[in-house]
Amino acid sequence: MMKTILGLSFFLLSSCSTLEKEVVTCPNTSSPKGAEEIVVKSENGLPVYMGLRGVELYCTNSGTDIDMEASVNIRALRNNVIDNDYVPITISLVSVDINNKEYDRDEFSYSQFLLKGNKIIERSTNMGIDVPKNGKVYIGIR
Repeated sequence: MMKTILGLSFFLLSSCSTLEKEVVTCPNTSSPKGAEEIVVKSENGLPVYMGLRGVELYCTNSGTDIDMEASVNIRALRNNVIDNDYVPITISLVSVDINNKEYDRDEFSYSQFLLKGNKIIERSTNMGIDVPKNGKVYIGIR
């Protein structure tokens, strides 16, 4: 009986390794002109520079398309560091097919907190989309 339970457990554990997805090269990812950095007004009415600081991508093959996971780092720069402040921002990650038609979209809207005394503030956000084979990906902020 014990051999049967151990044998069944070993079989189940060894078969789990076949569930791993195949890692693939991520599709071309770019930002449309003007969507990679912006100057916006904070809730206190002060100008704040917001820009993409870095994007890390991880892609796997899902059979019909590519699953893309992205870690997007946004940097905020400001001159007035006397008060706490907030800046509303939306990050968009969009995949398009070979005809440049939208295939999938992930948007994240939030208010970036600007801590009193800090000139530079960074935040990383995780996002995910499906990308068609031979598709492209655009990322931008507004």
